[in-house]
Amino acid sequence: MTERDTLHLVDGSGYIFRAFYGVRPLSTSTGVPTNAVTGVARMLGRLLKEEQPSHLGVAFDRPEKTFRHQLYPAYKANRDEPPEDLVPQFALVRRLVEAMDIPVLEIPGFEADDVIATLTRLAVERGMQVVIVTGDKDLMQLVGDRVTIYDPMKEQRIGVAEVHARFGVPPERVADVLALAGDTSDNIQGVPKVGPKSAATLVAAFGDVEAVIRGAAQAAKPKAYERAVVEHQEAARLAKRLTVLAADAPLGLDLDALRYAAPRAERLGPLLRELEAFSLLRDFGWSSAAPAEATPGDTPAPAAPVEGGIDRTRYRTILSLSELEAEVQAAFTAGEVSVDLETTSLDPTRAEIVGVALCVPGRAAVYVPLAHRYLGAPKQIPRPEALACLRRLCEAPAVAKLGQNLKYDQIVFAGAGITLAGVRHDAMLAAWVLDPARPSYSLDTLAREELGHETIRYTDVTGKGAKQIGFDEVPIAEATAYAAEDADVALRLCRHLHAKITAAQLTVYDELEIPLLPVLAEMERTGIRLDLTALRRLAAELEQRLAQVERRAHAMIGEPLNLASPRQLAALFFERLKYQPVKKTKTGYSTDQEVLETLAREHELPGVILEHRLLAKLKSTYTDALVRMVHPLTGRVHTSFNQTGTATGRLSSSDPNLQNIPVRTEDGRRIRAAFVPEPGWVLVSADYSQIELRLMAHLSADPSFVEAFHQGEDIHLRTAREVLTGGAQPTPDQRRQAKAINFGVLYGQSDFGLSRQLGIPRLEAEAFISAYFARYPRVRAFCDQTVAEARERGYVTTLAGRRRFLPDLTSKNRNLRLAAERVAVNTPIQGSAADLIKLAMIRLAAALRKRRLRARLLLQVHDELVLETPAEELAALTEVVRQEMTGVAQLSVPLIVDIGHGPTWADAH
Repeated sequence: MTERDTLHLVDGSGYIFRAFYGVRPLSTSTGVPTNAVTGVARMLGRLLKEEQPSHLGVAFDRPEKTFRHQLYPAYKANRDEPPEDLVPQFALVRRLVEAMDIPVLEIPGFEADDVIATLTRLAVERGMQVVIVTGDKDLMQLVGDRVTIYDPMKEQRIGVAEVHARFGVPPERVADVLALAGDTSDNIQGVPKVGPKSAATLVAAFGDVEAVIRGAAQAAKPKAYERAVVEHQEAARLAKRLTVLAADAPLGLDLDALRYAAPRAERLGPLLRELEAFSLLRDFGWSSAAPAEATPGDTPAPAAPVEGGIDRTRYRTILSLSELEAEVQAAFTAGEVSVDLETTSLDPTRAEIVGVALCVPGRAAVYVPLAHRYLGAPKQIPRPEALACLRRLCEAPAVAKLGQNLKYDQIVFAGAGITLAGVRHDAMLAAWVLDPARPSYSLDTLAREELGHETIRYTDVTGKGAKQIGFDEVPIAEATAYAAEDADVALRLCRHLHAKITAAQLTVYDELEIPLLPVLAEMERTGIRLDLTALRRLAAELEQRLAQVERRAHAMIGEPLNLASPRQLAALFFERLKYQPVKKTKTGYSTDQEVLETLAREHELPGVILEHRLLAKLKSTYTDALVRMVHPLTGRVHTSFNQTGTATGRLSSSDPNLQNIPVRTEDGRRIRAAFVPEPGWVLVSADYSQIELRLMAHLSADPSFVEAFHQGEDIHLRTAREVLTGGAQPTPDQRRQAKAINFGVLYGQSDFGLSRQLGIPRLEAEAFISAYFARYPRVRAFCDQTVAEARERGYVTTLAGRRRFLPDLTSKNRNLRLAAERVAVNTPIQGSAADLIKLAMIRLAAALRKRRLRARLLLQVHDELVLETPAEELAALTEVVRQEMTGVAQLSVPLIVDIGHGPTWADAH
C-alpha cells in the first residue's frame, strides 16, 4: 500500500434518502419503485468514472439499536417512518452495491458513520488518503490533512478550511459545537438557548465541551447561553457522547479487502435489466442485451418489444418501385407500420420530403430516398410514383401508424397531398403521458433511457454549425442507417411504452391524446390570417411610445441608461437610489417583474421601467415577430401546438406563442384585432365560462358553490357577500378581492401571496382566507383530501385519469413541500379543464365533418377555441359549438360557453 492509494468511503445510508428525494419517481413496468436505487447507481457510477478509487467501500446502518440508544433511549425517536416507496429499495440498493463488487460495510450496534470513522482512522495510520463521500455534517469532524469530504450531488469538496468556515472551529471541535447546539435530526437536545453561532463562539473561546463548562462557570458576567451551559452541563456531556463518532468499532476487516477494480457486466448487468435501468447499462458501457457470460440463476432480461436486437447492418435502402410495393404489402399484412420522414425543414408547413423510413414488425427497417441530391447519388424512385405507392399505405386507416412526433409527419404528408390515417401510437406522447415532468421526450433520449440504446444523432450525419449540410446531401448509405434506425426505435418504443400505459390504465392516451393529434395537425396546417397593415401600424406606434418612455426614464434618472439591463437597473435602484432590495439571486439583486411591481408601490421610476418592458415585449414578441412569421405561400401564421409542453395537460403554443397575448390591455386587444378570417368569413370565439371554478364546485361538492352556478349567479359577488361583507351588497373593489380569493384557492395561494396581489396587510389576507374556508368547508376538505391522497400515492389525477407525479410532497424542504401541495390542489382542476377542452376539440372536429360545415378550428388558447366560418354558416356553427362544448362531460354544475363572432379575433372574443 502506498501514499498514492486513496480510500473512498461512501455514506450509503445517507445517499439512499438523498437519491430518493432527489430523483423523480421511477418504477419498473411491474410497479417496483426504483428512483432511490437508480440515483445511488448513478452516483456510484460517476464516482468510479471521475475518482477512480484504488480502495472503496459503502457503509450502511444496521436495523438494530446502537450503543447510543443505550445511552439515550430517545435517540432518533423523532424520525418518521420511511416513505412507502422507499422501503423496498433498501434491499435493492444493497443488492446493487454487492452486484458492483463493492464491499458492504456494517457492524451491529454501530452506525454507518462509526464504521466510516474507524476505517478513516486505520487508513490514515497506514499513510493513505481518505475521501468520505457524503453530505452529512456529522462526518465533517473526521476531516484532516489526509481526509476530505466529497459531496457529488453538490459537486463540493470539503477540507479543513471549509469546515472552519462553516462551523467557526477546526474539524476536531465540530462534535463539541454539534453537542452544545443540539441536532434535531437525531433528537439530540443539546443545551437550551445555545444555537450554532453561540456554540461556535463558546468552543472557539474555551475548547471542548468540558472546557466550555468550566469557562462558562468562571465567567464574571455570564451571558444567558453561558448560564444555560452551566445549568444543563449534564445534557451537554450526554450530547457530546452521542455526537462524537466511534473510531474504534470492531471491524474485523483488513484495508486490503477494500481494493477495488471495476464492476463486472455478468454480475451488475442482470440487476440493471431487472430494474429496467437501460440508461445505466449504457452508462456502464454495456448494451441492453443479456451479457454473453451471464451466470445461471441471473434474472433474465425482459423480452424485447420487437423480435431481434437493433442491428443497423440489417437495414435496407429501397431504390425500386417493386421493392417499395413489397414493403407496403408487408405493412398491410402486418396491420401496422412505423413511419418516419426525413425533410428539408423543422417547420412542417415549409418542409419537403427527402425520404421515408418504414419499419414493419418482424422485418428489417427500410429507407426510401426520394430527393437526395449530391454528386454520385444513385437513381431514386421517381417522386410521383413513390408517393402514389405510399399514399395507398398512408391513407389506409386499417393499417396502424406508429412513430415519434407523428403530428409533424402528418402535416408534411398533407403538404404532399397525402392524408396520414390510422395514427395509433406516438412514442413522444406515450412517454409524456407516463411522466409529464420528464425533461426530454426526444427519440434519442427515450431510446437511451427506455431501451438502453444509443442512436445515431442527426448531427452525426449532417454535421454542425457553418459546415452543416442538408439531409438531401447526406450519402444514402448513411441516411439509411440514421432514418431506418429512427423508424425501428420508434416502433420498439411505442410497443414498450404502451405496455406501461396499459399496465397503469392510463386511458387518457388512447381516448384523448392520440385522437387529438390529427386535430392539432389540421389546425397547424390551416393557420390564421393576419392584417399586416394593422400590425405594421401598431409596431410603428409602439416604437414611438418606447422612445417617449425611454426619454421620460432618462430624465428621472438624470442620465442615459440601458433600461433592458438588469445589472444597470440593480445598481441604480439599490446602490445609487438606495431602494429597499426585494430579493437576491446568485448574480446580485433581482429586478424581475415581481420586484419592479413591488418597488412601484412606493417609487415612480420602477413603474416607468415596467411600462417600457411591456411595450418592448409587445413589439418584439408580437408586432415585429408576427410579420416575419407569415408563411410566404399561405399568407397565414402557423403556430405549433405542443401536446407535451406542460405537466398539467394544457396545450402550449410556440413559433409564435399565441397564448400569452395580453387580453386586458388596449395594446393586447389591438394585437388580437390583427387576426382576421378569410374574406367573406367571420371569426368565432367560444370560451368556457369560469371552467376552473365550476370544476372546483364539482370536485368539492360544496353546496354553496354548486347552488351559485345552478342559479346563474356571479360567483365572485356571492363570495364577496358571504365572506367579506356579511351579506351586504359588495363594492366593485370587494368583488375584485373575492375574485382574487376564489382563484387564489385554485392555485393554493398563501396569505403572503394574496396580500401582495391585493396590496393589503398579510394579517388581513390571512383573515380573508380563513373566512373563505369557514364559509366553504367542502372546498377546504377537498384541498386537504387531495393533498393527503397525493402524498400517499405520489401523484394526482384529473377527471380523465391523467397523472402528475409530485415527489416534493414528502420533501424535507418546507418551501418545496408547500409548493408541491399547491400544485397538488391545482392540477386536478387545471388539468381537468385541459382534458375537457381537448375532448371538445375532438368532438367538434368530428361534428364539423359530419355536418359538412366548412368551418375550421384555428386556435386553442387556454379555455377558448377560435374558429373561422363562412358568414352564411354562422348560425349552424354556433349551434354545433355550443352543443359539443357543453356536452363533453356531465358535471354537477352546468358547463356554460360564451360564443362571440366578428371580423377580428378581438371583436369575436
